[in-house]
Amino acid sequence: MTADRILKSEPDWFGAAQALVEGLQGQPSLDRRVDVLERICTDLGDALYPGFAKLLAAVAHFGEPEVKALVADTLAQALLTARLPAARVPAWGAGGFSSLGMGGPLLSNSRKVGPLEFLCVWLVRDIADAPLDAEAFETAATYLLDLVSASPKAASLYIDKLRADAADPTEGLHNAQSRRLIEILADRWAAGDPPAEVARAVARAAQADRGRFGLPMR
Repeated sequence: MTADRILKSEPDWFGAAQALVEGLQGQPSLDRRVDVLERICTDLGDALYPGFAKLLAAVAHFGEPEVKALVADTLAQALLTARLPAARVPAWGAGGFSSLGMGGPLLSNSRKVGPLEFLCVWLVRDIADAPLDAEAFETAATYLLDLVSASPKAASLYIDKLRADAADPTEGLHNAQSRRLIEILADRWAAGDPPAEVARAVARAAQADRGRFGLPMR
């Protein structure tokens, strides 16, 4: 299936979110539900990973509390078993997706990144077809934080993952900017701040960094 057939110009996110939830509800165990998330992520592929993040955001936007809890519990199991659906993005300094093309092979020097980390990295690096501006980041991150927080276990595990990523000096995914962003995200999330406030704090930190280093504001 080609990329342009996977994502239309105006995807039916409500229908896609509903199909995802129905797929998860039809599984007999949490591990089988993780299988469903992994399969969707794999079918989209690395270059279309923003579509996977948008799908999770759509669940948060359209879903009732019990629906969000279902997906969040699945994400908790994915985190617990090191199976969080992730994209592979080029390590810092290795370039971005724009030079690879939708169907081209990924650079061997790449790192796996989950949906929240992907947004933070995308905010400071061009790892997708178009830059991510602050407003779009806040919207997407708010929805994802709201979704994951529907399961206290998932939120706790994700915060631990972010902190571990930030503390690892050799993993190659983050530069100083994105490392600082995931630290802010984890700290504000752990402190119990509402998702919108967490997302806003991260976006403002990114904008402040861009202004300090003389980079164009997004």
